[in-house]
Amino acid sequence: MANLVDELVRQKGDCEVAVHESGVFHLSDLHNEVCAMDTFLRQAIALRPGQPVAIYRSNNRECFHWFLAIIRAGGIAVPLNPQLSLVEVRRILADSGTEILITDRMVFERNVGDRQALEVRTWIQADDEKETLDGFLRLSEMGMPASPVIIDPSATVAIFHTSGTSGFPKGAALSSNALLGARASTVLSGLLLGSRDLALIALPWSHIMAVSIALYGLMAGIRGCFLERFDVEAALDLVERFHVTAFVGVPTMFARVVNSNPAPARLASVRVWLSASDHLPSEVRGRLRQFGALSWLFGRRIPPVILNGYGLVELGGLAMMGIELPLLRGSGDLCFPVPPFHIRLVDEKGQTVPVGVTGECQIRRRGLAPHYWKDKVKDEAQGLLTRDGWLRTGDLATRNRLGLILLVGRTKDVIKSGGYSVYVRELEEAILAHPAVARAVAFGLPHYEKGEIPVAAVELQTGSFCEEADLVDWCRSNLAAYKAPRRIWILEPGALPQNHSGKFLRRVLKERFTDAVPLK
Repeated sequence: MANLVDELVRQKGDCEVAVHESGVFHLSDLHNEVCAMDTFLRQAIALRPGQPVAIYRSNNRECFHWFLAIIRAGGIAVPLNPQLSLVEVRRILADSGTEILITDRMVFERNVGDRQALEVRTWIQADDEKETLDGFLRLSEMGMPASPVIIDPSATVAIFHTSGTSGFPKGAALSSNALLGARASTVLSGLLLGSRDLALIALPWSHIMAVSIALYGLMAGIRGCFLERFDVEAALDLVERFHVTAFVGVPTMFARVVNSNPAPARLASVRVWLSASDHLPSEVRGRLRQFGALSWLFGRRIPPVILNGYGLVELGGLAMMGIELPLLRGSGDLCFPVPPFHIRLVDEKGQTVPVGVTGECQIRRRGLAPHYWKDKVKDEAQGLLTRDGWLRTGDLATRNRLGLILLVGRTKDVIKSGGYSVYVRELEEAILAHPAVARAVAFGLPHYEKGEIPVAAVELQTGSFCEEADLVDWCRSNLAAYKAPRRIWILEPGALPQNHSGKFLRRVLKERFTDAVPLK
């Protein structure tokens, strides 16, 4: 990782790497910027090898440049979402032992306010403001850059935090091996995209998938266009103006795009849709296929390819991928491991399950030992790894005779109702198939007799009207009786709780509705 940009300059020369409002950004521009930041870190603040540096600033491509520079200088990059509260940041900095923080005036004044609020030794202001905040250092010319620090490929170079859907975020310690482990995906992307393509990345830079996709994009020679904060109209505008051919986002973003009912002409240039972070519902995939085209053959439109990326922060990004091909509807539900990752499905006793039987998905890669920062010894006891070194993902899946993986839910997202296992993903797919529903979250609530019963909360499409009874009847017509939700609450648009990565927070809904009505 430390010499990645230097090696790319040597191999590729001065190629285009990004397009933005003010023009084209070349590989030489990236190299110069990263080297200047690296030199500043080493000379102005005397950054030591292995010293963590937090990036807590507005979400733009400079976050990625600082990320690369910290690692080039031998430090450990700690990206933080600028939406994190002061309390969350204080705890993360304390847990990771981070005393150097890169921020900007807007984030500092909005979230911190006073330097005494955090135990930070060195404050770095990274923005275009003319005035320097009191007690802050600014990037300045520091002379000729040094060579990248030599780092062991297995040494920690970055700490990414889990999304915290079930508790406080944990810091996953990632090495160069982890961050560059799925390089084989660049070969796959090369079959669909090339140097003439332009990918719109609408993810926060604190998200492992944003950094992972940017790294693989650099290696594959695919240009990027970055959206600082996702907004449907802003995204559509960029696609139209720059003729974006690949759109990268998370499922909630794509749901918002299709629910806005854009004119097909606005997305005509899109050839590939790439979803990361969470499952992309089949109903949304079906609607995405209506926008853009992989190509045209004899005047006939061939629908775009939809890539469903599966990864974990503990693995450094992408580990499996599903591809929905134009002529094979539903093929995107099936995933295959991205080399060099290996997948196995096991039961509760750790025994491999036969074809067609649901088991927990576990992942392993030779030379990679996933662990949390400063917690490596405890990880097996905490359940992260099995005794033989496989990562427990908590995802449930089946395998077909071709070895392809079908993810069906999470161990924590299985509703045990009257002896039956009800998978929330299946419930959500059924509810989303209703034409009035825009977003849906299924979950279980306690029941004195059945243990749990399935329920759901939804948001409706703009301009649509539907009553709870209509949705309950719809589910009863499309699901087995034991799976059908007993209650479906209709919420206001935007009321479904989400974390900073866009994932729905089922635990918040459970807490809200557990005592809402007596469930017997």
